[in-house]
Amino acid sequence: MKISTLPIVFISVITLSTCGKSDANTASSAPAPTPQAQSTAASAPTESPVAVMSPAERGAKVYKRCKACHTINAGGKNRVGPNLWGIVGKQAGQAEGFAYSKAMENSDVIWTEENLSAYLLKPTDFLPGGRMAFAGLKKEEDREAVIAYIKAESETPAE
Repeated sequence: MKISTLPIVFISVITLSTCGKSDANTASSAPAPTPQAQSTAASAPTESPVAVMSPAERGAKVYKRCKACHTINAGGKNRVGPNLWGIVGKQAGQAEGFAYSKAMENSDVIWTEENLSAYLLKPTDFLPGGRMAFAGLKKEEDREAVIAYIKAESETPAE
């Protein structure tokens, strides 16, 4: 290291080491919070931003992970995976024009919300021999939200 860069490194280290520490002068000059402000802060919800999303917003966000391989519109094209328009309540492996695995084609699975949730949890466990290369959605609320989103999108008239 060059000697000319040492002051810059030293200043950077000192600056970063004080990051997040409160300044004693600033803290003492700030007014103390009122008891009402303290109780309001204590009772404020500490939910994550995802937890405060509506089911539709959460479903749309989770579906972003699906849309690289799937479409969800009336008459939409199949991609790596089949179009998911109207999938809830249908028999698995029957979408026209999609080359399913033998396991999916020969299954007797009906895509109920419960079956979709189990499949989305871990596709390879739900249907051994299937080809969906997806690790799964571990959070139940994510699975519920994306299923609700698929259902809602399937009810939207074609444009």
